[in-house]
Amino acid sequence: MQGTLDTLLRSYAAKFVAVTVLYAAALVISYHLIPASSSGVSLVWPPAALGLVALLFLGIDLWPAIAVAFFIVLYFRGVYPPLIAVNAIGNVAESVVAVYILRRYVNFSPMLNRLRDTLGLVIAAVVASAVSASVIAGGVVIFNQRPSLNVALWVSLWIGHLVSLISFGPFAIRWAYRPLFTKTSAEIVEGTAVFGSIFTLCVLLFWTPYSSVAGISLFYMLIMPLIWAALRTGPRGTTLALFMLAAISTTGILFGFGGFGSVTQSPNLDAALFGIQMIIGTLSLIFLLFSAITEERKEAIINLRGHVGKLEVALNKISSEDKAKADFIAILAHELRNPLSPILSGLELLKLQERGRPEVLHMMGAHLHTIARLLDDLLDITRISQKKFTLQKEPVEIHTVLARALEMVQPQVAARRHTLQVSLSSEEVWLHGDPMRLTQIFANLLTNSAKYTDAGGAIELRAERRGNVLVVAVKDNGIGIAPERLSAVFEPFGGPEVAISQHQSGLHIGLSLAKRMTEMHHGTIHAHSEGVGSGTVVTVEIPLPPTPPLAMPESKKAPVRSRFFKEGRAKSAKKPAPLRILVVDDNEPAARGLGALLEHYGHQVLLAYNAPEALALAAQHRPDIALLDIGLPTMDGYELARKMRSAAEHPLFCVALTGYGQTEDKQKAKDAGFAGHLVKPVSIVDVERVLAELHSK
Repeated sequence: MQGTLDTLLRSYAAKFVAVTVLYAAALVISYHLIPASSSGVSLVWPPAALGLVALLFLGIDLWPAIAVAFFIVLYFRGVYPPLIAVNAIGNVAESVVAVYILRRYVNFSPMLNRLRDTLGLVIAAVVASAVSASVIAGGVVIFNQRPSLNVALWVSLWIGHLVSLISFGPFAIRWAYRPLFTKTSAEIVEGTAVFGSIFTLCVLLFWTPYSSVAGISLFYMLIMPLIWAALRTGPRGTTLALFMLAAISTTGILFGFGGFGSVTQSPNLDAALFGIQMIIGTLSLIFLLFSAITEERKEAIINLRGHVGKLEVALNKISSEDKAKADFIAILAHELRNPLSPILSGLELLKLQERGRPEVLHMMGAHLHTIARLLDDLLDITRISQKKFTLQKEPVEIHTVLARALEMVQPQVAARRHTLQVSLSSEEVWLHGDPMRLTQIFANLLTNSAKYTDAGGAIELRAERRGNVLVVAVKDNGIGIAPERLSAVFEPFGGPEVAISQHQSGLHIGLSLAKRMTEMHHGTIHAHSEGVGSGTVVTVEIPLPPTPPLAMPESKKAPVRSRFFKEGRAKSAKKPAPLRILVVDDNEPAARGLGALLEHYGHQVLLAYNAPEALALAAQHRPDIALLDIGLPTMDGYELARKMRSAAEHPLFCVALTGYGQTEDKQKAKDAGFAGHLVKPVSIVDVERVLAELHSK
């Protein structure tokens, strides 16, 4: 039974009958809304809205139902048959034109929640009502009902149909498209208040003699709940409010007892009705547009919040991935430094014992130096990208910085047999910067030149003061850079520093790190090359302070040194008095290698590979100094240091010996009571320096 009913309702015949009956009923009601003393023009014409809705939702092919309804109703009203045809054609054309415009040009949505939909409906109403007014007014003239075309009649017909299309039409479209809805209790209370206010004010204004309260016109008061409806209830509530306004005002003017009711007694009724039509039409137009704009704004805010939410999720994901990447790199650096430590200790021990070929040991030391610096660069560029990198600025003289940089790259330059020419100005040039990072900038530039210059090539370092700018240039006669690659040489990872495939090995972070650190010193860096095979010049320019900064006292200056093994350094290092030293490291080869070096220097060495062993040895042998690895199993070096120091009966100096070498790691070690911090792989020179400093305390 239900299936049969659904099929019947979907059939053309059923829809045709339904539209005909409804349209005919609307016509009967509308003819009762025509004032008896008018020229036959109604204040509003509801069938215009009904025809629009019927053809929009049920199909434009139902237009004959409108014509049939006109013939039935007007025939029984005794209207002249040709005029029946004229009215039918005009109203059918109106509905068809309006629907065609909405479908063809507007991409119309019955929800009316876009400004495009509301403007499209208004434009369709203007054009369609003009078509129907022209057909009907022309028919009146053709069939000799009027001697000539009456402009006033045409305007009245046009405005009447237009007002109906933009006051009744939106209500019929919006509610017919989605009649059911759910509301919360608060929304029901709010809706009752707003629509109750509109209903009450409209009734008082158009049906009763009360047109003002305390001297304030009810018409102005009516604007407030209309705005409320547009802001809070959306197109559904706004169209309902405008429908109530049009229906109550129309019936009140024709049948009410208020001030507007006297309009029907006006000697110039057509002009008076036109004024009322303009009021209803203007309010409908304003609040339809206002509602659409408000709804679009709400939709934009919702979409924006959705995008912001997605962006926050994406940023959190990126932040999490970035942190995971940074943690991974830190762990990777630590794990790579661990195997480097015994290698470096073994090399230094071989050198001290004068065993093996010196050139081979020198070459191996240079490569260890490169690996360790690469790890440092990786960590630095990660911290810079996370904005966790800070400079430790102090007064520094450029000759000291460049001397350190030259010392750091000397093994690599010597290994490739480069000729290194240094040209420095004789005057002292002081600036306010981080000496370690400035050294890193120029060391990276020199390392880059040494890497991409063939063996036996020439490298030149020039530094001079130009006004208030320090200019340092590193020039080489290496492979050069293709012009199209110059803009990418300072990009990390994905931006290769050269244009020849066989030289693109490595991570390509040296120049990128140099650029970022230069910019942190408010300087600039740029590269120049005449092309592949023509060498490269990289120039750093750092602004100098207007007045030279005060130099640091000699006692506070960091010694000029390298963390890595250099020719003859170990032999010339000053030996402190023999000490009892506890070395704790779960990397047994690293612990044994460092222990052997310390024993070579006359120290008594105790080795432990975990925290319990270290505590037992410390309690039994009472060491003077403990070199502790931080990443120990079961108990980290920080906790071990605290327990050893609290249990010691004499002063015990603890030195962190770890693969974690960032600023925060050093600060954490200091906060835990460590007297020193050494980063793997560690040279015996560095260990002896720390031991000498601690022994002097």
